[in-house]
Amino acid sequence: MKRLTLLAPAGNFEAVVAAVNNGADAIYLGSKLFNARRLAGNFTKDELQKAVQYAHLNGVKVYLTLNTLVKNNEMGPFFNQVSIAHQLGIDALILQDLSFAPLIKKQFPSLEIHASTQATIMNSLAVKYWQKWVDQFVLARELTKQEVRAIADNTKAQLEVFVHGHLCISYSGQCLISSLIGKRSGNRGLCASSCRKQYNGNQYLLSAKDLCMIRNMDDVAESGATTVKIEGRMKSAEYVAVATRAYRDQIDALVLAQELPVDEERMNELKMAFNREFTSGYFNEESTIVDKTYSAKRGIYLGTVTSGLLQLEEDLEIHDGIGIIEKGERSGEYVRSLEVDGERRMKARKGERVKIGTNGFHNGARVYLMTKSHGNDPLLAKQKKPVSISIIVKEGIEPAITISCSNGSEGKTTVIPCLLPIIAVKPEKQPLAATALVTEIKKWQSDIFLLENVKVETDNSFIPKSIITTFRKELDQTLLDALSPLTREKQIIPLPTYQSTVSNARMIHVRVYSLEGVREALAAGADRIYYDAFAHDLHTAMTLARKKMYLHTPMVMRDQDLERLQAIIETQKPAGILVNNVGVLGLGLRIPTILGYQMNIFNDQQLQYYNCPAVASIELNLPELNAFKNKERLIFYAHGTPVVMTFKESFAVSALTDKKEYTFPLRKTSTGATEMLYSKAVGTLQHTPEVLAAGITQLFLDVEKDVFALVSLYKRLLNGDAVSTQDFRAGATIGNLVKGVM
Repeated sequence: MKRLTLLAPAGNFEAVVAAVNNGADAIYLGSKLFNARRLAGNFTKDELQKAVQYAHLNGVKVYLTLNTLVKNNEMGPFFNQVSIAHQLGIDALILQDLSFAPLIKKQFPSLEIHASTQATIMNSLAVKYWQKWVDQFVLARELTKQEVRAIADNTKAQLEVFVHGHLCISYSGQCLISSLIGKRSGNRGLCASSCRKQYNGNQYLLSAKDLCMIRNMDDVAESGATTVKIEGRMKSAEYVAVATRAYRDQIDALVLAQELPVDEERMNELKMAFNREFTSGYFNEESTIVDKTYSAKRGIYLGTVTSGLLQLEEDLEIHDGIGIIEKGERSGEYVRSLEVDGERRMKARKGERVKIGTNGFHNGARVYLMTKSHGNDPLLAKQKKPVSISIIVKEGIEPAITISCSNGSEGKTTVIPCLLPIIAVKPEKQPLAATALVTEIKKWQSDIFLLENVKVETDNSFIPKSIITTFRKELDQTLLDALSPLTREKQIIPLPTYQSTVSNARMIHVRVYSLEGVREALAAGADRIYYDAFAHDLHTAMTLARKKMYLHTPMVMRDQDLERLQAIIETQKPAGILVNNVGVLGLGLRIPTILGYQMNIFNDQQLQYYNCPAVASIELNLPELNAFKNKERLIFYAHGTPVVMTFKESFAVSALTDKKEYTFPLRKTSTGATEMLYSKAVGTLQHTPEVLAAGITQLFLDVEKDVFALVSLYKRLLNGDAVSTQDFRAGATIGNLVKGVM
């Protein structure tokens, strides 16, 4: 059987080491900008360089996440990140906005592009649409094994599926709720986890369990997927180590055609590393992935820190994984040291009062046991690379250092000569003896190298200890530069230019939900009317408004839905179509096309690439909308109750009410998904003059009732008439028009 590629997460360098040491084929991580886990530790440029060099030294690939939506004024920093990635030797970029892929491929043909799960790829035509530019596709987590198999057979593409970790309850992480509530956009890496809150009383109706497919790896291999992915860039290095090792063992057993049963001990390791109860997910056709009882990680309560000590409720050993909750914040760690009555121990018993060497061990902190390691360090499954250092110190010359590092995987030793930037001098007071130099050098601590021996030759001349301190701090990078050197110069990507256009057509676009809505829209003079492509009464609606009738298509479109849609278009011959799933574009339709707001149009690059009009993302504020060059193709979402989450999950209720008494209606789509609507209507009536002043003259309305009144009102506002908007402003919000998102 072909070997699956194992892709592990890393939110910091310690997690990189854990992933490499425990068998990852590749790791994915984020810089400080443009990644969908902006609340993780993430990496500066220097930290990123260290991670790439270390991973490549061990034969592990590195993928950089640039998987958030990019505003027009951010293109310079975005392309700078791409240039840095190429310079550092990053193997692939993971993108949400795939319209940038052609520009990146033109500049850096060898740099792979992977479609993020946030690109919402869920059908064969979406894969084919992007296949010219995209090397690998992270599929939507809602697909079944059979649906993944069909995409693999239809496209022959490199496909990636999640097998472990956190699940978004909303399709592919497409969620607008936290941005509308508090400016924190999931599309920008700042999700506020509204799905983890209680609804309809004390129930966690949207809190998904954690994915665990450790017992289904043969199914994954049979699906045609080529890469399996562990979620967890915001989780501890210990979690990364445990999960990576578990899946490495299963993949290796598959390759050897060996059966490797997953016993309870392994499952307990995975559970304690992190779980909200496990599910094998929709991939294995689970009917529900929600756990209504509790939304946070489980663990075994060990006690609360009091007077600097913890009285244990359970036995504890060195390297056990623990979770610490302090001031409402949870952190993951593992036990680095353990003291009982001032004595260092490898193990402490229930009832003993202990001091734990770990971050967050402060008075009042609640401590939970997350993983039992039985005294083994999960982060160091491989030996560190051994290093020897010799130093010669003689009066009047720069001290000479020789560093020798054995690269076990290649069976050779690399020798690095260097000079300390100081002249050794005759000591004024006490001589600097060899033993003192050895002591200073041995203070070096490294996650990836092991100092085996130090040899010093000295005439007792003096050099400042600060010079040795600096040498120690830079030693990791010195070794990495020698063992895994960077060979590329940074290349600047020219910023794309876009044609400026002026919008002259003042148009009202309106989505309606009933035949009466069609009639009211026509009577009020709507310019374009949008109706559900799969509605049972579509033919009658088409008869009423054929010249103005555009089909509306939902975000969730599988292969079979696209086949149905093509037949409907051929039969009904609509005036045009509104698209919320890129797979529809893959049909190659020869009718006017408009992109819906669920396509998340954030910048001019998307407008230029798709080459059709689009409803701009409702996350953009007015200055950001004004920054678009191509106003002719830009449509503004002016009124309606937007979809904030879309579920595969089914619900026995028609609405969800949170603790603040905000109610979010639910409705079923014609392709079987469930949409959660915002708790109030977005209505920007009084701001229409400002929208017009920004050069946007086409408005989109999404209304189930009062169609005639609202279309008539917005038409008058579009014409510049002075009219009262008070009747429709009560209870409405202007959304992100002023505040925007971070």
